[in-house]
Amino acid sequence: VVNGIRNDDYVLPVIQRRLVWDENEMAELFDSLFKGYSFGAIICLEEAAGKKPLFAFRKFSLDETPQVSGMIDTLPRDRFFVIDGQQRLQSFYIGLLGSFKGREMFFDLYSDFQDKSFEFKFSKAGKETFSSTNKERCKRKLRANEIATVEECLWYSVKKIYESLSETNDANPVANAIINQCGVVEDNKKEHIRENIRHFYSCIFKENCIGISKVRVNFSRDEKENRQFLVELFRRLNSGGTVLTTLDLVASRLKGFDYRIEEFLDTVSDANKEIKFGQDEIVKLIMTLRDVPSKNILDFTEDEAKFAVENSRRIEMTLEALKNFLRAAHVYDWFKESKINSPIPLYLLSYHIFYSKADDENLPQMFDGDLDSSKDFSIMKKWTHLSMLNGIFQRGCGWTPHVKGLETLHGVLSAHKGWAFPITELFACCVKKLHSFFERATENNIDLFNKNGRSYLFYLIYDYKLLPRRHEDHIHPQSLLLRNGVAEEKINSIGNLEKLSADDNKIKSDLELKDWLKTQSEEQKFLAEHLIPDDSNLWSSSNFEDFLVERLKLIARKINGQLE
Repeated sequence: VVNGIRNDDYVLPVIQRRLVWDENEMAELFDSLFKGYSFGAIICLEEAAGKKPLFAFRKFSLDETPQVSGMIDTLPRDRFFVIDGQQRLQSFYIGLLGSFKGREMFFDLYSDFQDKSFEFKFSKAGKETFSSTNKERCKRKLRANEIATVEECLWYSVKKIYESLSETNDANPVANAIINQCGVVEDNKKEHIRENIRHFYSCIFKENCIGISKVRVNFSRDEKENRQFLVELFRRLNSGGTVLTTLDLVASRLKGFDYRIEEFLDTVSDANKEIKFGQDEIVKLIMTLRDVPSKNILDFTEDEAKFAVENSRRIEMTLEALKNFLRAAHVYDWFKESKINSPIPLYLLSYHIFYSKADDENLPQMFDGDLDSSKDFSIMKKWTHLSMLNGIFQRGCGWTPHVKGLETLHGVLSAHKGWAFPITELFACCVKKLHSFFERATENNIDLFNKNGRSYLFYLIYDYKLLPRRHEDHIHPQSLLLRNGVAEEKINSIGNLEKLSADDNKIKSDLELKDWLKTQSEEQKFLAEHLIPDDSNLWSSSNFEDFLVERLKLIARKINGQLE
């Protein structure tokens, strides 16, 4: 099979996703093989020489680098298109001949062959052998009241073992050569090397351990029917194992209609990975741009594939413009770094950009120049900030964001294609449909922003910084306020919360604010960073109520300034 992969007898149809297994899963597959465990049949579509294949296809990769699929009119020879088993075959191919992220697979030749405890791992490419101590092997033997026969490890390149056995077709000379190369003199260690090399030879070269199940094309069906039959087979086969998401399956369906979708998805997802815009998000964006955001994605038709291919350049440029907007609006880092953001606002912003009047090549420049005078930019920025502050893309806001929310907001945008960004209509829709929605910050509604968009509120308070290593802290200590009979709702108001480093938070503890400020060498800088009123009378917990009002005003003023 490995020789067949190397000779391109086994190839991957374009409907297949990319390699998703990691080093541990690959090593575990080799362990299963050496233990004699079954790991399932490989299912292939058999395509005959002289015919046009149903699908564009790509070669297996000798490393994790994605190969590009191509279409040919006539197959020069019979080929097997792997429908199920890509991860397993790719793992064997990489393990025996290639590398993964600059690391090659190694086999511990002191593995305990008697217990069938075989050790595989990836390490830096280019080495043939290295040693280490196997503490886990010793512990395992100790638990079984046994003594480890060989306590250290002798890690040897799987690729080198495979090449040597391919040339000699005999385990004994390969084992002897390794013993001499590594200067092994102890009989016990020699025995381990010989037995493990024999086992390697048996498992890789002699045992019939891989079953190939062939699927053939029914030529009574037309080409399109056969393609979708195979896509459906692919979906069913992959409902177990390393499960494909629904959007994975949709991507396969799209690629089944037009093989160029594969390169498009790869290119665009790679260019936008910083803002977490992967294949799934691109598929959902295509649906939104196509004006079918709520369509059952398993009902995708050839029209969706055609739309994506015909508009691939404009979609790429739309996402470039989107990133430029996010940078100019100071929210790029939020979508890049935050772990709780939703991609829905990016679909909506992209929709407006995609249907603007700018031509493809000028789309990325939409947000260049004097942005202060750009009405479209300012209202898009205001919408982005307020939608996040109001938490309209989070559960519990009044609609299901990825279904009803996206559908409703898309409906507003689709009615204003090519016009100015419809912020008034979007606001009116949110006010009507959601539990709460505010178009401006005041000291009275800031705590609703705190409830719905807490992380984003802190992001704006601290000048577009996420501060992941800082802890939330009560400015006026909770213990003092409870002692003074202050309600917990006010104690936990955003007006009494700041972000402090773990060390500062620990030192501050239950100190009065006025006492804590005495420890700060740059008091004014601290007050400005945390939006704390500079009236020293408000730094005592006895004046907390007045402090709260004033700080909420400062926060509201800061937020409203960022909305302009």
